[in-house]
Amino acid sequence: MNSGLHRTLVWLLFVAVFFAEAMFVERPVLLLIGVLIGLVFQYFSFGFANFWRNALVEKNTVGMRSHLLMLAVGGILFFPALALLPDLHGAIRPVGLNVLIGAFLFGIGMALVGSCSSGTIRHMGTLNLRFYWVFLWMVIGGTIAAALADWWQNLASLPSFSMALQLPWFVGLVAHLTVLGFLYLYLHRQESKAYGKVKPLISKMSPFLWAGVLLALLNFVLLLVNQAPWAMSWIFPKLGILTMQVFALPIEWEFWDFTAQNELSLAKPLLQDSIVVVAVGMLLGVFLAFWWQSRAMDGSGLATKKCAKIKPLQTVVKDPAMGGLMGFGAVTAYGCNVGGFFSGIVSGSLHGWVWMFAALLGMSTALLASKWLSQGITRQKY
Repeated sequence: MNSGLHRTLVWLLFVAVFFAEAMFVERPVLLLIGVLIGLVFQYFSFGFANFWRNALVEKNTVGMRSHLLMLAVGGILFFPALALLPDLHGAIRPVGLNVLIGAFLFGIGMALVGSCSSGTIRHMGTLNLRFYWVFLWMVIGGTIAAALADWWQNLASLPSFSMALQLPWFVGLVAHLTVLGFLYLYLHRQESKAYGKVKPLISKMSPFLWAGVLLALLNFVLLLVNQAPWAMSWIFPKLGILTMQVFALPIEWEFWDFTAQNELSLAKPLLQDSIVVVAVGMLLGVFLAFWWQSRAMDGSGLATKKCAKIKPLQTVVKDPAMGGLMGFGAVTAYGCNVGGFFSGIVSGSLHGWVWMFAALLGMSTALLASKWLSQGITRQKY
């Protein structure tokens, strides 16, 4: 098939999916918010996993500093809204061992796959087939976590605590911004020591600056519209249980604690599930930006990419294992980099901070182990 015709057909397919979604979703505005999130991620080359990896390995902290800016803007918007508007519900969860374990495992997966939940959606939107495979295993891992909910939900934990609700919101906001300020200075100093200079973030031409601000605003709009902030990890057990239901697999998912706790949400059709609709919107938004960028580069509508060489060990072992770890960890820890880290912290929830440090520890552990293993193999060769 002619490559130009192929690209046109793919583009028409995505447009058709968008309009079909818009016609049948319960609240089309959620789809639009998801599309805008996807556009921001792809247009500004924004992400989580690679930004963290760059900070840990290369001491290039501009991406991670943009996360702190995003959390600061988000906190300024979320704290008074959550405190003064009782109908809004933040991503506030208990602080338990499940958060530590789940986020640590998610961090390992992020390091070795090179992506996270939102990053996987972004790669899928750019038609990277490898990440459709990773996503499948995230669904499997998340479904296994749902099956084991009676175990991890009973691990030792502290009650949920939000600086936006358990403290006067303005006091909590000052504390929130102070912590972020110290972390920003720390990252700034680390990069300065490594390179003698620091890549600027606060400048009108910085793509990461604009991306962080826009994502904070979009998450806040989502909070106002949906009465809950952006989340993603719910998709994994939802799709897994739906698959078992559709194919009548011999698994007694109806008797899981997770199923009983989420009976109403599981019963919703996919196009009426707000989390699923936003994720589909993000996928479409990424593709729209990808198509536009590709058209600007080669005038055809989709950039021509060389097919990546298939790596059997990565495809058969690494990606399934790490995808499964990320899916399991995200559900176990009450969220991924989106719901656990981003929405959790801007909601003032203590569990969001615990999630961040546990995920960073998991990522650091995986990167060190990978480095040692690589050095060991190199020594054996010589």
